[in-house]
Amino acid sequence: MAAKRIKSRKPQLPVVALLIETSNAYCRELLQGIRDYLRTHGEWAVHLTELGRSGEAPWFANWQGDGVIARIDNEVIEKAVRAKGVPVVNVSGAELAPEFPAVIADGAALGRLAAEHLLQRGFRQFGFCGDCRFAWARDYSRHFAAALQRAGHACDMFDSQPGDALNWNRERRKLARWVSALPKPVGIMTSYDIRGQHVLDVCRELGVQVPDEVAVIGQHNDELLCAFCQPPLSSVMPNARQAGFEAARLLDRMMRGQRVSTKPLKIAPLGVIARQSTDAIAVPDP
Repeated sequence: MAAKRIKSRKPQLPVVALLIETSNAYCRELLQGIRDYLRTHGEWAVHLTELGRSGEAPWFANWQGDGVIARIDNEVIEKAVRAKGVPVVNVSGAELAPEFPAVIADGAALGRLAAEHLLQRGFRQFGFCGDCRFAWARDYSRHFAAALQRAGHACDMFDSQPGDALNWNRERRKLARWVSALPKPVGIMTSYDIRGQHVLDVCRELGVQVPDEVAVIGQHNDELLCAFCQPPLSSVMPNARQAGFEAARLLDRMMRGQRVSTKPLKIAPLGVIARQSTDAIAVPDP
């Protein structure tokens, strides 16, 4: 009688949800970093769909799996992720869900690099254009101002108010008044590249010369967006790809039952990508 052949079963892949928006360059680089990790450390069965900044994913309510990497930017995502009861790594600096390990950009290094870049170009008056919706934007503003204070300079702050982000006409008027009132020449850091585009648009409407009167540096280095700005926008380049790699490494350890620290892992930026928006030597006398 022939021996019965036993079919070997392939080990089941971990099932992982990626709640990361695909609408901006930083998050796409995060996803590339996660993919880098999987190429060298084994595959996952990944559930990823196209998301905007809100991060809403109707499919996630019925999802079942082994782990999640998420941009926990609001309380809706925070609640949905908590309810799953699986290992989670957060890749947002929004300061929500502190019980989960987080991999985020190093705000102190980002602010310092932007300040040093503007100081090296001779600017002695500064501003920061932020966005009150995001804790990470406030973090960058604090570190930018602190770096300038160490160099003996003050920083004028502009922060949008709740609701203004949905009403560009009102936001534009407030931003125009702020830019008009700033002593010139002035170097401005913005919390991310879209805010840099906003400042450049307002300067163009006001007839303010960029970069001679107002120099602008963003953060994220979204190459396509920076190229479409007039003039092209200088930006601090974070190391989002490394952040994605480290987030995947942490989740892999957690799904294997290992304990990891919940202290946020901060990833240093790669440097400043200088473009025409800061291509100036600031002098007080026109």
